[in-house]
Amino acid sequence: MSEKAMKICFSIIGVVTLFTIIVGVLTREKEPTIEDKVELGAVLQDETKDNYFTSPEGRYSLKITSVYETEPDTTAEDAPKTDRVVVVVYEYSNDDIEAGLVITPAHFRAYDASGNELEVFPQENLFEPGEISTLGTHTASVAFALGNLADNYIEVDYYNDLASVTPDLIYEGVWK
Repeated sequence: MSEKAMKICFSIIGVVTLFTIIVGVLTREKEPTIEDKVELGAVLQDETKDNYFTSPEGRYSLKITSVYETEPDTTAEDAPKTDRVVVVVYEYSNDDIEAGLVITPAHFRAYDASGNELEVFPQENLFEPGEISTLGTHTASVAFALGNLADNYIEVDYYNDLASVTPDLIYEGVWK
C-alpha cells in the first residue's frame, strides 16, 4: 500500500472515530433530575409528615428521619473503598398489610450532588430492617459510600417496586 493510500485510510478512520465519539456524547442518556422524577409520579418528601403508599398487599407509610456522615466501619472484604459513609435512617409503619412489611436497603438508591449513583456500604452497627405486623412501626438504616470530594448532599430515592424505573419517594438530605 502506498504512503498516500495509508494517509487516506488513517484519515478516514480518524474521521469515523471522531464522528462516533461526538454522536455518543450527544445521544447518551442523562440521569433524570429530581424534577423529571416528580413529573413521572415520584413524591418529594415533606420532612414534616409521613408518606403513605398503597401496594397490592395494603397501605403503609415511610419517612426518612435523618442523614449523617460517619467513619467507614465494616468487616466485609468486598465493601466499596471509601473514606466517607453517609447513613440514612428511615421509619416505616404497617397500616394493614396482614402478611407483614419489611423495607430493606434494596428499596433505596442514592445519588450525590453531581448525580452519581452511590454504592450501598455494609456499615456495621446500623438499625437493621425487620418485618413488622399490622399497626407496627420500625426504624432501620442504610449506608452509602460517598466520594471524598463530594458535597455534603444526598438524594435518596425509594422504590416500592424494585423493578420500577421511577421512584415512589425522593428525599434530599444535607448535613454539616
